Amino acid sequence: MRNVSGIVRAAAVAVVAAGLAVGATRVSGSVQLATPGERVGLPESSSVLVDAASLVCPGQQRLGATGLRDVRGTVTAAAASPDAGVVAGAPGSGSGSVQLLGGPSSTGLAQTADPGAVVSAGVSAADVVVARASGILAPGLVATQVWRHTGDDDRGLTVTPCQLPSSDVWLVGGGSGPSRTERIIVSNPGANAVSVSFEVLGSSGRIDAAAGRDVSIPPLSREVVSLDAIAPDEGYPVVHVTATGGVVSAVLDDQWILGATGRGIDDATRAASPGTDLVVPGVETGGATSLRLANPGDTEALAQVRLLTDKGAVQPDNLRAVRVPAGSTLDVPLPANRAAMGLGIRSDQPLVAAAWAERRATTADRMGDFAWTPATPALRGVAGVLLPGLKGTTKRLLLTGGPAPASAQVRLGTGGGAKLSTVAVPADSTVAVAVGDADAVWVSPTAGSVRAAVSVGGVDGGVPFFSVASLTDAPVRALSVPVRQVRN
Repeated sequence: MRNVSGIVRAAAVAVVAAGLAVGATRVSGSVQLATPGERVGLPESSSVLVDAASLVCPGQQRLGATGLRDVRGTVTAAAASPDAGVVAGAPGSGSGSVQLLGGPSSTGLAQTADPGAVVSAGVSAADVVVARASGILAPGLVATQVWRHTGDDDRGLTVTPCQLPSSDVWLVGGGSGPSRTERIIVSNPGANAVSVSFEVLGSSGRIDAAAGRDVSIPPLSREVVSLDAIAPDEGYPVVHVTATGGVVSAVLDDQWILGATGRGIDDATRAASPGTDLVVPGVETGGATSLRLANPGDTEALAQVRLLTDKGAVQPDNLRAVRVPAGSTLDVPLPANRAAMGLGIRSDQPLVAAAWAERRATTADRMGDFAWTPATPALRGVAGVLLPGLKGTTKRLLLTGGPAPASAQVRLGTGGGAKLSTVAVPADSTVAVAVGDADAVWVSPTAGSVRAAVSVGGVDGGVPFFSVASLTDAPVRALSVPVRQVRN
């Protein structure tokens, strides 16, 4: 009798074009036995379209933090897969669905089986919201959440892209002041509890109070942690969220009331991992702007910051050599620019970065709103954002190019009314595209390096409201790893 002495086992690693997609892994292939004296190797792996994907939305951001005042906003979550032809190689027929699910019981909020159709639902509870797609609707899944509050000092707008979950998240945002409150919303979309730890960098180094703060998050649930509880009075915080035993989504919700003046609210979403060549797209002008840099390493970083404008790269003298101490953060004021721009950051040590921009009323009370825009990776596949319930606002797609000329295919809207165009992006420049009344924006790079963001702004009662949503790759492809049995 021959003994089967070994089994080649291949872990299913989800290497998607956009990052990690829940349910995007595939293991395929039949068992083959080798003839005597022969070993059968594994066939080559292949890239396949995902047949399941999930994105995580934060839910009601300003509900559920112990010791902090609840502020209920009007929250709308929306999800969609792209129209036919947006994802290269996607099948033209087949079945699938897009669902919005809420809370530990995965309550169905909305659902569609139509490619390109946008489903949306109001969210009232302090629950995690998951957008889930299957079958032919999984490749290119996009979801967005809009939070809005009007009429008092808590007013503001946040347009928050729902995220692919990860075990490692950097959040850049927040500040100090008696009426500035920041909440870290960490959501667990999985079926098992996940342990989460926090590291906070500040202007004087790492914050010791955050080091021992671990949180266990039950399945399909979220936890809201006050940043002031783990980094009290820090003026320039950057938060590193690390998950053990699963993956999570995290945002930092930042609200600022200065005295009796509402200064705004926004969600700081996941920033690009520490790197020596970063780009922040979608920095809107019209008010004060600044750049926050964090150096998580043990060596001082020397950085150069350029403005990537509609006229090309501009190098301000005061940004030629910016020193960021080891383990610390630094806020750098940015010079005025007449149009939206991106920021190019090169350094000799890995950094994390995001830009802050505000708009304020010209009236005596000077109320306003602000937006955080993180550094993001270059787009590789398909990216998008949905814009539910934002009629009457000014919406712009901001495309920032890399060191060589680039281009992208842009689709505004869905269905037969969608407008399709190819946009050229000069090297080291930012191009603005008017979105109009479209409720969806899709971007696919066709040449060179492109990063993208969508800004939304308007005026309510004489007070500006304002938010910027950064685009990142949607889940499109996964690595298919075959499994074969071999014997000696």
